[in-house]
Amino acid sequence: MGYFNNYRLVEEDGEYILEIMLGRDMEEFAKEFLSDEAAESSELESKAKELIKEKYANIKVKSIKFIVGTAVIAIIPLYAGSVTAQAANAPTASIAQTVKSTSFYVTASKLNVRRGPSTSYSIIHALWNGNRVTIISEAGNWYRIRLSDGRIGFVSKDYIRSDYTSSGTVTASQLNVRQGPSTSEMIFHTLWKGNRVSIIGVSNGWCRIRLSDGRIGWVSGEYITEAGSTQQQKIDKVVSLSKSLIGTPYVFGGKSPADGGFDCSGLTVYVFGQVGYTLNRISTEQATQGVYVSSGNKKAGDLVFFSINGTGKVDHVGIYIGNGQMIHSPKPGDTVKTVSIDTSYWQQRYISTRRIIY
Repeated sequence: MGYFNNYRLVEEDGEYILEIMLGRDMEEFAKEFLSDEAAESSELESKAKELIKEKYANIKVKSIKFIVGTAVIAIIPLYAGSVTAQAANAPTASIAQTVKSTSFYVTASKLNVRRGPSTSYSIIHALWNGNRVTIISEAGNWYRIRLSDGRIGFVSKDYIRSDYTSSGTVTASQLNVRQGPSTSEMIFHTLWKGNRVSIIGVSNGWCRIRLSDGRIGWVSGEYITEAGSTQQQKIDKVVSLSKSLIGTPYVFGGKSPADGGFDCSGLTVYVFGQVGYTLNRISTEQATQGVYVSSGNKKAGDLVFFSINGTGKVDHVGIYIGNGQMIHSPKPGDTVKTVSIDTSYWQQRYISTRRIIY
């Protein structure tokens, strides 16, 4: 394990972070680590994951933090169901394995993050419309959140929504329902194997659920499966939802009906969000998600990418619905519509196809 002679496991809010202290002789490497082209970074990340499996096989490690001196040079989140060491009896088709990041986002044009759960507390940060948030607990009408830089703050629940709605089945013999998404939160109810639950949000491997009596709580996503939501059902929902949005106006920056409409990538973000998949915000980034599919093998529910400007760089995306057609939000002054991509216009501008649901 060469680099990893000095490391420690730190508990924070009931979750574990692996802190790896790198030597001063690695300061130059630390700079390269932060660049997109650093080949060594993937090797270091891989070795860190091996360390987790070797030393902490029965502990769920949330993230890896690389430190040089007193400076944190990188944080690698280990979302539930991806690279975290799993217990031998963990379920294999959990919500945590299908939803790899938070589904909560900001609806206000600007949202203040405060030091405590009240407007009397000072503002430490501002979030913007569409920003995603990781919820770590609830306090009355406030969410306690973790910012991307690791700081903790509070935001009003009135301006946070989830684009994830589903139902699931409890797979554990007994499942605790807690007041927040952490094992440190108070238990107020118990569910049993086979119980069905309504899922109204997902954050960092935890499901926010509504009980039959209307109460809201959190359960570990590892012990909830979407028994009635097969891959094909998700694809069908993508297609049907896309069709239901035909006629919705093009709105630059729009990514939900609340915005009055969609731009091209906003449409795909919204539609796939409804079946539990979080897409990057812009088309060029979405073109790196999922898996590559050749043009001749594309299926309904795939994303198709184009270069409208003819530069060879992705600048447009649509949802393929089969039979040579896609649904997309084309341009200002237009609306969401169905078009044939078998025409010369689209064929000349076609770049690639990506499959998100697989």
